[in-house]
Amino acid sequence: MTYQTILFDIDNTLINSADLIAETLQKGAAATGVNVPVSEYRKRIGRPGDEILKEFGVTNWKQVLADYMVEFERNMDQLTYFPGIEVLLSNLNELGIQTGVVTSKDQVRFARETKYFPLIAAAKIVTTSDLTTKSKPSAEPLLYTVKMHQLDLEQTLYVGDSVYDMQAAQAARMDFSSADWGALPDIEFNYAKYQLARPDVLLKLI
Repeated sequence: MTYQTILFDIDNTLINSADLIAETLQKGAAATGVNVPVSEYRKRIGRPGDEILKEFGVTNWKQVLADYMVEFERNMDQLTYFPGIEVLLSNLNELGIQTGVVTSKDQVRFARETKYFPLIAAAKIVTTSDLTTKSKPSAEPLLYTVKMHQLDLEQTLYVGDSVYDMQAAQAARMDFSSADWGALPDIEFNYAKYQLARPDVLLKLI
């Protein structure tokens, strides 16, 4: 099928970042006495950090998130695009297909992190978590994006690595493709229209 617009999640879809996020959040929470295995944090990447911390009972989550921002930024030189992502984004733009991101990062985090990733920073379609009242897995971020940028819902595809991305697309009735190159191996993407092993396979679909 030909899509006019392809929207992407960022963490572990475009950027190989989920492990660093999980480890940094876990370290910050553990310093306050909340000891949850890092694997449990990794399973929840795709949701806002405050929601994850609250779920695990971190009461001073605001301070933990503030410390997280400092620690994460200190280690951002470890982050990279997944192989093939830069070529994929460039080729989609050359084909005249709109691209954008719908992320659980707020605007401050988005600006800080994407300065290292100019292809993402230059996206004309950006929906951050603080632009909507609900975050993924709610449909609201995707539907907000469709409305604000006057997209054709039926010709828009969302690509993400987590079950929360899939659930958001399902709730919005938007086509969804899993980014299996960044997803945990045990996730069942039962709603996904496509399950892609590599970024370059997406070009073959369109």
